[in-house]
Amino acid sequence: MILQVALDLTDIEQAISIAEKAARGGAHWLEVGTSLIKKEGMRAVELLKRRFPDRKIVADLKTMDTGALEVEMAARHGADVVSILGVADDKTIKDALAVARKYGIKVMVDLIGVKDKVKRAKELEKMGVHYILVHTGIDEQAQGKSPLEDLEKVVKAVKVPVAVAGGLNLETIPKVIELGATIIIVGSAITKAKDPEEVTRKIIDLFWDEYMKTIRKAMKDITEHIEEVADKLKLEEVRGLVDAMIGANKIFIYGAGRSGLVGKAFAMRLMHLDFNVYVVGETITPAFEPGDLLIAISGSGETKTIVDAAEIAKQQGGKVVAITSYKDSTLGRLADVVVEIPGRTKTDLPTDYIARQMLTQYKWTAPMGTLFEDSTMIFLDGIIALLMATFQKTEKEMRKKHATIE
Repeated sequence: MILQVALDLTDIEQAISIAEKAARGGAHWLEVGTSLIKKEGMRAVELLKRRFPDRKIVADLKTMDTGALEVEMAARHGADVVSILGVADDKTIKDALAVARKYGIKVMVDLIGVKDKVKRAKELEKMGVHYILVHTGIDEQAQGKSPLEDLEKVVKAVKVPVAVAGGLNLETIPKVIELGATIIIVGSAITKAKDPEEVTRKIIDLFWDEYMKTIRKAMKDITEHIEEVADKLKLEEVRGLVDAMIGANKIFIYGAGRSGLVGKAFAMRLMHLDFNVYVVGETITPAFEPGDLLIAISGSGETKTIVDAAEIAKQQGGKVVAITSYKDSTLGRLADVVVEIPGRTKTDLPTDYIARQMLTQYKWTAPMGTLFEDSTMIFLDGIIALLMATFQKTEKEMRKKHATIE
C-alpha cells in the first residue's frame, strides 16, 4: 500500500510545511492538490519536486480536455503521476497516456462524477491507465456518501492498482485496506491535524500491520512449497544428478535470469568442494568436451539459450542434467537426467493465471518463477550437504577455497 497525502491547500508555503511533516512521518507520495495548482500553477509541482526529490509527486490536474498538453506540462515540471478525469473523452485519456509514456510518468484516472464506475474502470484498464481512483468529493461527502460503497466493486473488476480518496481517516483506513485499495489518499485528516507528522506515522503503522502479514504469508507459502518439493523428490533423479557430477571431467552450469543466479551460487559451493566447475557465459569458461557435464536450469524447459547450450553439449559428446518443472519440455527431452522441481513458472497462460487467482490455487505472493527458483536453490544446497558428507569436507576446509580478493 501507498500513502498519498493530498495537499488541497491554496498557500504553497503552508503546503510545503505540511508536506515536510508528512514526509518525516513516512508518506510515500505527495499530491499537489487541484486548488494549489489553480492558485500557484505548475510552479507548485516544480517546488514540491525540488523539495522532495525522493517522493513521488502527484499533480491532481483533474484534466477534462487537452490530455496531451496538460500531462506534458506537468511532466516537464517534475510530476511523476498526473490525474485525469474518468468522465473525459476516451481520446483525452489516450492522448494523456501517450504523452505519459514519452516522459516516463504515470496516469491516474479519477472516477469522481462517473455514474457506472465498474464499467468505466474496465474501459480504462483496457486503455492502459496505470491507476484508477475511486473518489468521493468533498461535496458528495457532505451528502453522506463514502468511497467504500464503490471501492470493493472496482477492486474486484480490474487488475490495475486502485486508489481511494474521500474523507479517509484513522478510523476508516483499516476498512479500505481490507477492501483491497493499493493507494490510500488522505487529505484533511493530515493537513488539518494539530500534528501532521504524528497522524501520518499512525497511518503508516496501520499499513505495516498489513505489510508484515504479506511478508509472513509469502515466506510461509514459499516454505510450504519447498517442503512439498522435498517430499516429492525422486531418488533416481537425484542419484542421476549426483552420479553424473562425480563422474564428470568438468561441470558447466547454465541458467538465465534468476535461475542463472541460483546456478552461480551452486557453482561457487562446488568450487569450495574442489569440483572443476564453470558458469557458462563467464570469460574464463573453457571449451565443453567429451566427458563433461552441463547442468541446465530452466523452470519452463523452453528457454532458448539454455536449450541451445544443451544441444551443443550433446553434440560435443557430453552429458546434460536438466533441472526443470517440465520433464516433457524441449530441455527435458534433450537431457540424460531430469530433476523435476515443481513450481509456477512464467509459462503459465494469462487465462490460467486468472483462474488460479480466482480459485486461490496459486500463491500470488510468489510471482513468475519464484517458487521454482527458491526450491531449486534449496535443493542444490541439499546436494552440497550430501557432497560434503560424501567427501568428508568440513566448512573449515571449504573456507580455505573461499575468495580472498573481493
